[in-house]
Amino acid sequence: MNKILLSCAVASAVSGPAFANSSTNSTNSESAIPDLETIIVVSARQGEPLRRVATSVTVLDEADIKARGLASLADVLRSAPSVSVSNSGGMGRATALRVRGEDGFRTLVRIDGVEISDPTGTQGGAPIQHILSNGLARVELLRGPQGMLYGADAGGVLDISTRRDDTGHRIDIGAEGGSFDTRRYNASAGGAAGALDYFVTASKAHTRGFNTSTFDTQLQDDDGYNNTTLHGRAGWNVSEEWRAEAIVRDTKASGEFDRCGWPVTQDACTEDFRQQNTRVSLARDSEGGQQTLSYSRADLSRTNYAAGAVSYDTEGDIQTLNLNGFADLAESQAFIYGLERREDTVRDLNRDRWAAYSEYQGAYAEQVFFTLGLRHDDNSDFGGHNSFRASTAYLVDPFAHGSLKLKASYGTGFRAPSLFEINYNRSQNNPDLPLLTPEESRGVEWGIEYFGDNALHLEFVQFDQIIENEIGFDLVDYTGYLQSGGRSRSRGVELIANAQLSDTLRVSANYTYTDTQNTGDTPRARRPKQLANLGVSYQPSSALSMALNIRSSADAVDIDGSTMDDYQVLDASLRYRVSAATTVYLRGENLTDKAYYEVPGYNTAGAAGYAGVEFTF
Repeated sequence: MNKILLSCAVASAVSGPAFANSSTNSTNSESAIPDLETIIVVSARQGEPLRRVATSVTVLDEADIKARGLASLADVLRSAPSVSVSNSGGMGRATALRVRGEDGFRTLVRIDGVEISDPTGTQGGAPIQHILSNGLARVELLRGPQGMLYGADAGGVLDISTRRDDTGHRIDIGAEGGSFDTRRYNASAGGAAGALDYFVTASKAHTRGFNTSTFDTQLQDDDGYNNTTLHGRAGWNVSEEWRAEAIVRDTKASGEFDRCGWPVTQDACTEDFRQQNTRVSLARDSEGGQQTLSYSRADLSRTNYAAGAVSYDTEGDIQTLNLNGFADLAESQAFIYGLERREDTVRDLNRDRWAAYSEYQGAYAEQVFFTLGLRHDDNSDFGGHNSFRASTAYLVDPFAHGSLKLKASYGTGFRAPSLFEINYNRSQNNPDLPLLTPEESRGVEWGIEYFGDNALHLEFVQFDQIIENEIGFDLVDYTGYLQSGGRSRSRGVELIANAQLSDTLRVSANYTYTDTQNTGDTPRARRPKQLANLGVSYQPSSALSMALNIRSSADAVDIDGSTMDDYQVLDASLRYRVSAATTVYLRGENLTDKAYYEVPGYNTAGAAGYAGVEFTF
């Protein structure tokens, strides 16, 4: 506890987050302090200046991602405000990414506009453990249940974009090796010629891993992981107004793990995973607004083996047809609207959902900005439901050698029980299991942001989120999925700062306090009350850059109410540009060799080192 308080004190003293809470300018070679003209996309599904945005958004650009160098996107996001990660034994293992204390399946994940949720999963979350960091140019995380435009069940939105080159051609090639017999290879090419543009990338990761389970006292074998990801995007600017685009993504992964079978007795367990995503779209961008018609499909299959025999096998897909539009009503008024049809299929189970949504955006004197949105969902299993979002931002410019923004937002939503939850309860043939009904949620936040003329960015946010009739698995008697009759709550504060102390030194920090409660007023499992990050970036020359990050987690409890250990993890990286085309780097993870766990019974990696090289043409 004292260590995490010390980290917070240091962070406050140097006025510095590990990542900025708002967008950086991706045109810069290195990350920059966000300003009021930075463009945010995820909040309204359309680009808008930061000055207008009343929601809380974390943005990482390509420089941020490369500076950390971590193989998995989930590991990169660990240092973002309000993000906690629970991993079951290393790279590729089951991973829960929680934002502001909410379950990972409440955060909707998209890559180049394609939702990658797992329809076969227990509660429909995205398999974020299989997303590699290679080839990603921009990541926006909308923190909190303000994703009404994406779906009433979107408690947050993680929007991922690959690289886009408007002119010329660029080729990147990279290779890395290091601890646990880890090897990574990646190659990408992107560019534009006339009306056509493209981007293709291939990434491969392999690790021998380590023994994932603390209960594996017999085999004590290493549990490895392999991932091959291919991604391609092609665009055609048919005219000045019309654009067509196609996206294809394929992820194949396999891994070894412990503790499988029923009852759990096996330590020789393997998994084969595959997800294929496609999206085609036609967009019109005119003086008065923009419309995009798109169709996307995500196919997923998973097969688990226990001692060589199939123990679990499933497949499913999500198909979505979406019409999204943006209309300028006047110089200071705009209207966002959309229609959506979605079909989820798992084996012989399926579900349809129709939705219509709209949001009004207004401004007064480029100082007061406000939105009011409404969404109606019609679920084939649970009928209709309305959700809405309202937000406002007030800008004081100039203010104390900078600008000050006050902001507030409120949103509601619901989540229908997943196909897996419903089917599992039916398969139990237990008349005492009640029928599941949709969860309902609401969240409110307010905050203050300061943008200093001297490259200083500060932010304070207070949030309060409530879920009624939350669905969870019965971990006492294992009868099935049960529904609480009360409400679960997650509330807290975020303190974020980013400072360019000199031409060569940037310091960043964030601290999040989250108080979570179940219906019985007990803490929700594996949600640290205190999260803190302190990051330092030093660039003494145009060729050399160094980054260091200290991550702290404290005051978490496990599912049985027992106290989990606090821990601090130190990572560092060094990059050196040998020439205009060649960069070499070193990275150290958990440099103090801290022994800790995120999921009881599953090991985490000790101290590890990696080295790599990148070529750009």
